[in-house]
Amino acid sequence: MSSTAVQINLGNPAPLGLIAFAMTTMMLMYIDMGWIESDSEALIYGCSMIFGGLVQLLVGCFELVKGSSFSFCAFTSYGAFWMTRASVFIAAKQNPETFGEMAYPLGMTAYLIQWGILSGCFWIITWRKNICLITTFGLLTVTFFLLAIAHARENATCKTTAGYFGFATAVAAFYTAIAELINEDYGRHILPGLTPMIKPERVVLTKEVIMSKFMDFDVGSNTLFLYFRGFQINSLDQVRAIREAVVEAIETKATNNPKKAHVIVDYKDVTIAKNVVQAYWNMASELEGKYYLSVRRFAVSSFGTITHHGPTGEGTVAAVPAPDLVVDLQETAPKPSYESKLSC
Repeated sequence: MSSTAVQINLGNPAPLGLIAFAMTTMMLMYIDMGWIESDSEALIYGCSMIFGGLVQLLVGCFELVKGSSFSFCAFTSYGAFWMTRASVFIAAKQNPETFGEMAYPLGMTAYLIQWGILSGCFWIITWRKNICLITTFGLLTVTFFLLAIAHARENATCKTTAGYFGFATAVAAFYTAIAELINEDYGRHILPGLTPMIKPERVVLTKEVIMSKFMDFDVGSNTLFLYFRGFQINSLDQVRAIREAVVEAIETKATNNPKKAHVIVDYKDVTIAKNVVQAYWNMASELEGKYYLSVRRFAVSSFGTITHHGPTGEGTVAAVPAPDLVVDLQETAPKPSYESKLSC
């Protein structure tokens, strides 16, 4: 039984999260730079609880729905950071001797160092993203470490310097948010800085290319790994090339007789033209029956490599109104019957 998937178009929640982070950070840095009175903390931490905290947590959840693990971790982490700081501020006002920052200078220093390390790890991930995110997370990392040094040494100059770096971080985040909104509205890159650092490589899918670049055979486990991530399968020639590559790999390297192997396929972000989707799954079904001991779809998790068994039944074709008439291969793939976990 086949069915048609319903497409739900979600907006981009990231600009709101960036604005929430930028506005809250900017206000706090006004104090560290000495631009406004320190008593303004009451206003700032009231804002940070709702705008910097709750809003970023909600944005992170929406990013998770969109399938972005990185932005989910980033927005929820900094949302929790602002809510934590606001909670500590409220507690400090009620009992300054127990909860005031000066009551635990080493603890506050360690706290800021931890956030600096986390921000540095996020910064490394942004190296594959764009200049705006690289700049934002780079400045944020420096800000946290400068604040940690300022607390450790009780150095007012260092704290002021950290304030300027934090202000620059907020400006970078705010620019990123507005640039995303403007570029999305115009449908092209109007404001610079958001062009992806890593651009997909256009590869002509032939049997030789697939065998040399996109598959490995582990003789010990008699397993063929197919790295199809990002493939755009648009013609019957490409379908035939995939079939020929798989058949040759198994027939030449499989250790049993008749020649069969376990197969694990990475289908992440694969698209396939609607006019060849049926031919692709017919080919996959033929290979499964003739050459596969088992076949699984592959995804990475830090808790283990999760692989979904399939194909096991008739798939569904999603109605996606894209200009090049392509559908997401994971949407068209037969549904898994169960899942298993393998150690990395």
